[in-house]
Amino acid sequence: MNGLERAKLAFQHQEADHVPIFELTIDNPTAQVVLGRENLCGFGGRVRGVAQNEAILRGDYFAYHRQRMVDSLDLWEALDLDVFPLCDPIPVNPSVPEQVDERTWRFEESPGFWRICRYSPAGDVYDQVDSFLRQEGLPALLRLTEHLEASSPRLEDWDFSLVDMVIERFGGKRMIMGSADVEIGSTYDWAEVFLIGLIEAPSLIERYLDAKLKATLMLAEALLERGMDGLHGGFDWASAKGLMFSPRHFRRFVFPRIQKITDLCHRYGKVYVKHTDGNVNAIIEDMIQAGIDGYQAIEPGAGMDIRSLKRQYGDRLTLIGNVDCAGVLVYGPLEAVRQQTMDVIAAAAPGGGFLLSTSNSVHPGVQPEYYFEMIRTAREVGIYPIQIG
Repeated sequence: MNGLERAKLAFQHQEADHVPIFELTIDNPTAQVVLGRENLCGFGGRVRGVAQNEAILRGDYFAYHRQRMVDSLDLWEALDLDVFPLCDPIPVNPSVPEQVDERTWRFEESPGFWRICRYSPAGDVYDQVDSFLRQEGLPALLRLTEHLEASSPRLEDWDFSLVDMVIERFGGKRMIMGSADVEIGSTYDWAEVFLIGLIEAPSLIERYLDAKLKATLMLAEALLERGMDGLHGGFDWASAKGLMFSPRHFRRFVFPRIQKITDLCHRYGKVYVKHTDGNVNAIIEDMIQAGIDGYQAIEPGAGMDIRSLKRQYGDRLTLIGNVDCAGVLVYGPLEAVRQQTMDVIAAAAPGGGFLLSTSNSVHPGVQPEYYFEMIRTAREVGIYPIQIG
């Protein structure tokens, strides 16, 4: 049984030969230990932000993305993971940054639509830290929304050559996933503007979300037509303390639009997975009703109990998680990693509907030896029928 077959059975809530293994992203140093070379893998700020900006400025944008994809494919193959979730097109004409200083870049996609991104070496973080939206508030959001509504997204503005590379190498062997999500503004530098808009300008927020969704659905359908086995969304909906906004607002603004993505996936006979950090207990039932097939992360430090989720929702929602990447995979020791991996498998694997992963991703703080122990343990004790627990 190969990775694609194994993962498909998991989403069908059936038992495969053994528990499939999923990972959202894998950063250095783990990637470097596996590959034995410098690489462009992961979500770290240096490889994801700084290296891309430098490549654009020197005219190596496509070479950068090709190498980043080759590195990721090599990494997933070396680890023999069952799902490859990094299959997306790239813009044909990326926005060219203006370098402000050694760690800061300014972008202006259209006149007046500017943003500033900054790199922090201490945490290897690259983020948008300022923008016209943050500075000008709801009037700027209205201007952006009108601009988006007046434009029509075009497939010819996107390069799918890396998608084709993934399909050629992993098609029919591993589950391949692209990305699609509802682009809520509460994770950006202008989060306060978005959250105020939910209360003071709800119709504008709906217009903005719908305008952004046009391009999302266009790219999602193109990916599904090309042969994706599913799609996933990565915008976080919560922190450890709870949701970023109320369940009532999720039900009005987010779930009807998520359902457009899940309906599209299901028309093609494919699955949709939602990643989110934080405590989302209040909206699990809504997630299921909106057609979400799988939930990835299941952060234990945020009060997400995979055993309870399996008991309450395990026949309707595939669980993907949740060895603690903020705890045991950072601090160990090996025996604790082994025990937690066994506990997660015992709680969630019986009957299928489960893929093992970390509780978010293999970030730079994860110790490679602990991640490798998680995988070793899964392959040792995750054989169906599960004998532990």
